[in-house]
Amino acid sequence: MKLKTTITIFVGMLLMASCVNKDAKNNDTNLVVGGLYLAQDDDGTYGVSKILALEDQGVHVRLYSDKFETKPTDLNSADLKFIIGHVPIGKEGFISSKPELLKVEKVTDEELEGYNYYLEAMKGQ
Repeated sequence: MKLKTTITIFVGMLLMASCVNKDAKNNDTNLVVGGLYLAQDDDGTYGVSKILALEDQGVHVRLYSDKFETKPTDLNSADLKFIIGHVPIGKEGFISSKPELLKVEKVTDEELEGYNYYLEAMKGQ
């Protein structure tokens, strides 16, 4: 039951995010699996996300709770605290946050755990 609820929430977030800012650039050539991305929040701080997988319309990311007052020049995801291990987001929604690629890291099997649950749940959908 818990898995079903979690997947329902993630799918809802995907649908909502895909509707955000339809004027966002539809250019995803800069999106890279394993990319550690910075995005500036409304309060001026920088948040971090990591792309776990890419699909035609979606980006699967890990979101970190760490916030930075100034733009970091180097980070390692292993040193960050994740708040959400996996969430699918529409590409347009992700791109509308104007993410900046900081670096590319390997995506570990552990990081892909939530994504693999998602894929299993989506079979036959």
